[in-house]
Amino acid sequence: MTAPLPRPVEVSVVVPTRNEAAAVGELVRRIHAALAAREHEVVFVDDSDDGATPRRLADIARADPRVRAEHRDRAEGGLGGAVAHGLALARGRLVAVMDGDLQHPPEALPPLLAALEAGADVAVGSRFVPGGDGGGLPAGRRLVSAVARTLAHAAVPRTRWVRDVTSGLFALRREVAADLDLGRAGWKVLLEVLARGRYRTVAEVPIAFAPRADGRSKFGWRPARDYLGQLVRLAAHARRRRAQGRPSPAHRPES
Repeated sequence: MTAPLPRPVEVSVVVPTRNEAAAVGELVRRIHAALAAREHEVVFVDDSDDGATPRRLADIARADPRVRAEHRDRAEGGLGGAVAHGLALARGRLVAVMDGDLQHPPEALPPLLAALEAGADVAVGSRFVPGGDGGGLPAGRRLVSAVARTLAHAAVPRTRWVRDVTSGLFALRREVAADLDLGRAGWKVLLEVLARGRYRTVAEVPIAFAPRADGRSKFGWRPARDYLGQLVRLAAHARRRRAQGRPSPAHRPES
């Protein structure tokens, strides 16, 4: 007697987590509410070292067949590696990626998916199109974010039409990132996708980031160093693309 095949899903939501036990239950509830009309799954890739988060995720997954959770004792490739692992586990035709700390609103998932169904290959949750909101970042963090975006646009011309190129909330057709080694992406996975992915059109959908619940940011000198290294590598890739005469994608600023 053979086991039944897993039920197909339309949408997979990939959520990398690190020490976010207090947020994941509410996050799952809101994702399910936002995607109630769609067959979907939530795939957690957990790099926590607090003990509480993997236990909480295991409890949720046991009780909810729409949730899968995998804990990595050794976080290979950082955030990019976690997203790559989640994409490999995902069964959906469409895949969304979001953080696990509730700064990314699950209620933004339906408009992101609608943008894909309207013809976009990548849909970006954007703080910087009309209707978007950065969630009350302090002036210093706003400056860092602006510098990061400016450097990305300078290094990778293919990204210049995307206003929120450093967003961590996005959705894509799974074939866009099928051949990418996202384990090298480091801090900004979307930037890697936009620089090297297989796509023709990008849409930006306004989203309002929630203020950080615990007041602590994961940003620091090491992510900043890694980001600069990522830009150097992607700038070289962009030069090779131009030498080959490969066209830039189209862009639709708002969904």
